[in-house]
Amino acid sequence: MAKERLLSLVLLLATNNLIVSDVNASEEKITPNKPNIILVMTDDQGYGQIGKNDNPIIDTPNIDQLANESVSLTNFHVDPTCSPTRASLLTGKNSLRAGVWHTILTRYFLGEEHDTLAEQLKRSGYETGIFGKWHLGDNYPFRPQDQGFDNVVIHGGGGVGQTPDYWGNTQFDDVYYDNGVQRQFPGYATDVWFDQSISFINEEREQPFFAYISLNSPHAPYRAPESYVEPYLKKGLNRDMATLYGMITNIDDNMAKLRNALKKNGLDKNTILVFMTDNGASYKPTDKKNVLTKKHTGLQEKFPGWIPNAGLRGYKGSTYEGGHKVPFYIHYPDGGLISKEYNNLSAHVDLLPTLLDLAGLPLPTEKIDGISLKELLMTGLSKELDERKLVITNQRVDVPSIDRPTVVAHKMWRYLTFNGKEELYNLSDDPQQQHNVIKKYPDVRKQLSNYHTTWWQELSDKGFLNRRIVIGNEAENPVRLNAMDWSENQGEVPWFIGHQAPADERDYIHWLTREGDFKPHPWYIDVEKTAQYEAKVFYHDAPAATPVQNKYCVIETNNQRHIERVWGRASHCVMNLELQSGEQAVTAWFTDDETGERQDKAAFYLYLDRQ
Repeated sequence: MAKERLLSLVLLLATNNLIVSDVNASEEKITPNKPNIILVMTDDQGYGQIGKNDNPIIDTPNIDQLANESVSLTNFHVDPTCSPTRASLLTGKNSLRAGVWHTILTRYFLGEEHDTLAEQLKRSGYETGIFGKWHLGDNYPFRPQDQGFDNVVIHGGGGVGQTPDYWGNTQFDDVYYDNGVQRQFPGYATDVWFDQSISFINEEREQPFFAYISLNSPHAPYRAPESYVEPYLKKGLNRDMATLYGMITNIDDNMAKLRNALKKNGLDKNTILVFMTDNGASYKPTDKKNVLTKKHTGLQEKFPGWIPNAGLRGYKGSTYEGGHKVPFYIHYPDGGLISKEYNNLSAHVDLLPTLLDLAGLPLPTEKIDGISLKELLMTGLSKELDERKLVITNQRVDVPSIDRPTVVAHKMWRYLTFNGKEELYNLSDDPQQQHNVIKKYPDVRKQLSNYHTTWWQELSDKGFLNRRIVIGNEAENPVRLNAMDWSENQGEVPWFIGHQAPADERDYIHWLTREGDFKPHPWYIDVEKTAQYEAKVFYHDAPAATPVQNKYCVIETNNQRHIERVWGRASHCVMNLELQSGEQAVTAWFTDDETGERQDKAAFYLYLDRQ
């Protein structure tokens, strides 16, 4: 009888989709069968760059199908640029509260004090993986493997071919970082990220997993397999836009491949699948190469009703809707999420509490800015969202300021402020934000202006931290420092190297062949303990093997200058020095001055190896 009762209990629990974790234990531990979670986020894909959103030119049938089978949030917002959005997604906090307000220097590093979505899911038994773009710090303790991800296949920096990335990467047959180890992957970058994520899913299908597929595409430079570009050239688009749209159609094909893999593994119903983008579109078809002119394309005649960017004002970086309103689709059949559209004001900060809530996991106890959207997704109702005020800002400066571009969103109102100038728009009457009604509605202006001031005061009172790269920790030794992560810079930052075409396109400022335009600036570091270090100072990165062609290299830290000879046509110099423990700045350069005082040439890379 005891065996029969035990068998009946097991069958009952199985019927209710539960798992018994040791039926012989005195107290059985019973845990629900948690849903898998996949977050797909594209890079610089605007709201109007999906067929479903009134774009008759672009081919995205698989994303369109996903949207039609999902809950669509049509009033969903992110930050206007890359890293701040990513920080908010993973922490549930406004990007300034998360300490990320730029995409270069050290202002894009996500601090280890934040409890990320990956860390919270990992503690709850999830296997975690990221594939593609991280852009929250490439050194310890800011890397994804330091922030809760068990499986990491990424490129460096904010885009393939940027200064933190592996030297020479062009989005084809590149070397990426596989759990911190350099490894070459054949094929096109977007295909690699999806293939790696599918391999991860196939391997982890017996346990709950979180796959963060964070694409570098369709971020410029625009590169895609020619088979994806050619159809758009035939439609009449110029090569820039044809390649951009080709990148998006390649994403679309990969979305089909991903969903087929889920179905094959029997995971399509018990997986929360999210598709979204990180900010507005970066390509402006109203520039010199206007795709709508008869001269260039004839598309004006073919599609007379088409308005680029879904009619939204502004593009990436803007606090107008086109800079931060993005598509958002969430698909979860077992959770009862069916095809619906909701226009409630929602945002990236809501994703962390929403996913935890849908998975039946506890919400964070620390202060976050996000709201769980579970009630909205399930019922279409949410009193908490009805009166919500949401602040979105684009800082991109050394130290954040209340005077930087900011928008306060409330219902269909948009209050914009920048350097003391104010604008107010009512999207119900003016979705393209053409009519500033700031003088017509003084009470609304006052309410939203006061909210902005209070919001800013709370965050600024806490201060904004300068992040430091840790030197000498076993988690990362040696440490590679790169010039995009200089902690100070009063001029241009060397962020995009420019290995091959289209490095000379209008939207790109590359530093390869322009090295003389950059003066050396310091890296902020935190040396864990006093020790001997082998330092290697490079002009270009190690794989480039570019001759320095100067006589000496110099490292300056803690008011001490260390000078070493560069021999022959070497690409770098090597010196041994003692670094004292603690926070400090380190700067490196090359010179023909034997005193080392003159800074003839910046060192763009510095390796520090604790001995």
